[in-house]
Amino acid sequence: MKNRLHHLLSVCLLATLFLAVSARCGAANPPEGWHAVDTGIAAQVLLGRGTAMWAAGSGESIAVSTDAGQHWQIKHQDPKGALLLVLNFVDDKFGYAAGTGGKVLFTQDGGESWTAQKLADETILQVAFGDAQHGVVRTLTALISTTDGGKTWQPVAPADNADWVRKLPYTMNMAALDRNHLAVLVSEDVVGGQYLSTADGGSTWSLSFIGGSEILGMFAAGGSYWSVGREVMPKGMPNAGNASPMAFHSKDGISWEHTPVNHEVCGWHDCAGCTPQGCFAGKSSFLQFLDGQDWLAKFPPHEELSTQWAKSGNTLCLLSKTSVECTTLQPVETIDTKEDTPSWDRKTIPAIGKIHISNPQCIICELNQVYFSDFGNSGPADVKVDFVLDASGHVSDVSILSKLPDDVHERILKEVQNWFFEPFIKDGQAAATKMSLRGHVVLLNPAKPPAGPIPRPQPNSLKPVR
Repeated sequence: MKNRLHHLLSVCLLATLFLAVSARCGAANPPEGWHAVDTGIAAQVLLGRGTAMWAAGSGESIAVSTDAGQHWQIKHQDPKGALLLVLNFVDDKFGYAAGTGGKVLFTQDGGESWTAQKLADETILQVAFGDAQHGVVRTLTALISTTDGGKTWQPVAPADNADWVRKLPYTMNMAALDRNHLAVLVSEDVVGGQYLSTADGGSTWSLSFIGGSEILGMFAAGGSYWSVGREVMPKGMPNAGNASPMAFHSKDGISWEHTPVNHEVCGWHDCAGCTPQGCFAGKSSFLQFLDGQDWLAKFPPHEELSTQWAKSGNTLCLLSKTSVECTTLQPVETIDTKEDTPSWDRKTIPAIGKIHISNPQCIICELNQVYFSDFGNSGPADVKVDFVLDASGHVSDVSILSKLPDDVHERILKEVQNWFFEPFIKDGQAAATKMSLRGHVVLLNPAKPPAGPIPRPQPNSLKPVR
């Protein structure tokens, strides 16, 4: 029964319910050994590029630091502009940013100046451009590509699998190597996946996968796509039949090769939060392997690591809620991560075609349907939550009114605090509003399993309080 329940946990926690409200709260005090830095903006994205750190967020703001996060300079800002959810650079000159309102900002001078172009009619969640003409965009409801800088768009549709969206509705990551080569990591649930790739700038697409593997992320670096995750070891190999951390790279998104690096530090659990600058191997461990030589480091523990982070020299900065926290990396020769498992602040992009209400519009708002708890009985539980959505689209003043086990109470509190949406619009202006969530979840206590079938959660409702 215990094994069945653990399997059920891994399945149930993937089942998410996307609602229409907003998210994020003010940051708490940084953990010991970390310090908060003032970027001058309410950041939603943090990116490391060479020796520079970049941040983007509300008010169409983009800022840069060239001294390891100590000082920040705002390069672009429009108080009435979009909430930016994406920021990336293709090379030293060309970069892009995107978010609410369907606009994409482009730079041709390394981020010194930015120009806006309307590319979609709804929020843009993910973007990958190879150059100013060739790109793929994930909006709230579609995955589309362009070969003419957004003048026209085509749905991404592999010729050999026209029904792929129904089978693989989640987009996990996307990346571009150049103007011709772009790829999207897609999945049937909220763990990747399979690869959609193009070698002609988006005119045609192919679907491929790595057998026996569970992909946790993908990015582009050094002229290759990179993927990290875990794979089941084949017969004749050490630990045959067991899952092992893995890293792969590919020049085209179709043929993948194992990466000849030592990443045994991920053996106790998965390396995650990977970018071209490296990966987290635990809540106090860092691994870099893309320069041809492993580089291991320790840092003061952080219980909730984000996939939004940047590194400059020995300085590591992390986006925690809307504040940036920094610490110092200490290079080491070995790392033992057995007791070093972090929790992750993950952003789950809704399934393609998900229906959303328009005001306020959900960008990322996730609530698990099933919660494992060591307290109480298994069965359905009422959930009643009130909170405030501020004018920037962030959540504050969260109150859970229903009686729940303490561990479930804390998990739901953190989930609601980390929602975020398009700002609520009243009389043509962004405004604060009170919100309420009313619904049900299912509790499962492994020590007190349900006597009969697991009850199906009822639909939840989320709405403004007028």
